[in-house]
Amino acid sequence: MIKIGIQFRKIDVNDNNRKYNPTEGILKKQIRTLHKKLKKNDKDLTTTYVIEKDNKWKFHSHLLINFTDEKNLHSQLSRFIGGVSWNEKESGLYPIKQCCGKYGEVETHYIYDETEFICNYMNKTEQTKTLV
Repeated sequence: MIKIGIQFRKIDVNDNNRKYNPTEGILKKQIRTLHKKLKKNDKDLTTTYVIEKDNKWKFHSHLLINFTDEKNLHSQLSRFIGGVSWNEKESGLYPIKQCCGKYGEVETHYIYDETEFICNYMNKTEQTKTLV
């Protein structure tokens, strides 16, 4: 199993093509949908997530995904935000992969220590939730 940390900021578009940031409830539903789509091609996949508040109105999410099919992960994440290409930027030993799209942006980075990542990075304000 490969462990990867993901941060994403999502933008939704209404019927009038007006962009807005989704609520916490909508983000939870979108994360569950993403998990189901990833799980179709990767049966051993697990997702741990937390939704954090940026400021008064905006939210972003952190995910820890254990997976086996990297191609499936990147293609589903690209579709999730309406992106096409992935870029790499240097950060420490492993590069951060980033994809920007019509519906938001996603950053992925490798995890060295899962427990430290969950305790120090994800559990700052909220408890994590896990989808199996």
